[in-house]
Amino acid sequence: MTQLHLTGSQFNVALSVFFISYSLFEFPANVILQFVRPSRWLPGTMFAWGITMTFMGLVKSYPQLAAMRFLLGVTEAGFYPGVVFYLSMWYPKYKLIYRIALFTSAAAAGGAVSGLLAYAIGLMNNVGHLKGWSWIFIIQGLATIVTCFVGAFVLVDYPDTAKFLSTDERRFLEQQRALDIENDGEGTVTQRILSAFTDWRVWAMAFLLLSFAAPVYGTTFFLPTILDNFGYDVPISQLLTVPVYLATTISMITVAHFSDIMKIRFPWIIASELVGLAGYIIQITDASTGVKYFGTFLVVVGIYTGIPCTVGWLANNLQGKYKRAVGGALQVSTANLGGIVASNIFRTQDEPRFILGFAIEIGFLCMGLVVTVFSAYTYHRANTARISHARRDDINEAKYVVDLYVI
Repeated sequence: MTQLHLTGSQFNVALSVFFISYSLFEFPANVILQFVRPSRWLPGTMFAWGITMTFMGLVKSYPQLAAMRFLLGVTEAGFYPGVVFYLSMWYPKYKLIYRIALFTSAAAAGGAVSGLLAYAIGLMNNVGHLKGWSWIFIIQGLATIVTCFVGAFVLVDYPDTAKFLSTDERRFLEQQRALDIENDGEGTVTQRILSAFTDWRVWAMAFLLLSFAAPVYGTTFFLPTILDNFGYDVPISQLLTVPVYLATTISMITVAHFSDIMKIRFPWIIASELVGLAGYIIQITDASTGVKYFGTFLVVVGIYTGIPCTVGWLANNLQGKYKRAVGGALQVSTANLGGIVASNIFRTQDEPRFILGFAIEIGFLCMGLVVTVFSAYTYHRANTARISHARRDDINEAKYVVDLYVI
């Protein structure tokens, strides 16, 4: 902040502008993905944000920083919802959450690596007349660019174009996918896209994801600062984030695995919210440093673990690839507005306990609990009605079970 001469709320504003563009461009990005090959679109977005990230390391003023943050949101917007949609076109309902968790856990694992990387790159201060934080952006941006070229060569678009699959394997995947997109032929493309905006499931899952996203972004931005207030210097605070994110990665993959095996979502989401709540309650108290560090584990594990189940829960229950693509983008774009909130609730005047910030995050998780219970109950009632109707009309179970909601 001092090197860019940031004053007042300029740092918070610079964080917030990213989420404005990020949220605005996710919906159109996923619409574009319906007409562009994933093997070109997804690496293309990586290349664009890699370039942007690299130049962020060269900014010299607040206007430059704000502009690059806005542009980063534009270029990165199509990636996460695009990957989730891409995975949903490959895997059936009860194999999807685990794959989303493997992908999403890369963010948690990245948090661990970033802590080590930030510590190491911080030692590059004044190399090439650049500060250590500049080298963090430059190296991460260049690594993203290299990775996107690898992705462009190895990424396969869809099962029907996968040359590494045998004819029988391709037919099997196509049959599995057909069960989930059987409504694709109903209505025009525009009608199918607009139907996502009027579906209550999209907005319920959007607010549920928001209840996790706001705490996640708050943790991502301010975890080193929070740990620094435990009395450690910045390098040690960065290193203390590593075991937290490693535990989170393990938790996300494990929960997703059992969620798919048991074919149920909402209990795992509730458990994640309760774990996160317990951690925040510890943080808001006047407990010892060791206890609060344990609370930090609970917070990060809880709020990250619920994300794959939440994202996959919506994808499981939306039929038709256009509606699923747009619905997923609306869910993620709404949730990312939580980043604006998270950027402004951990204020310097609230140090060291950050009671306001933690209390707001607790409120988000409580909202998530309400939405989860409401959605599970509504899905259960709908399933009960469908089963009763099917049995009354003597419909074969194999035909109606496909239309049941995932709970």
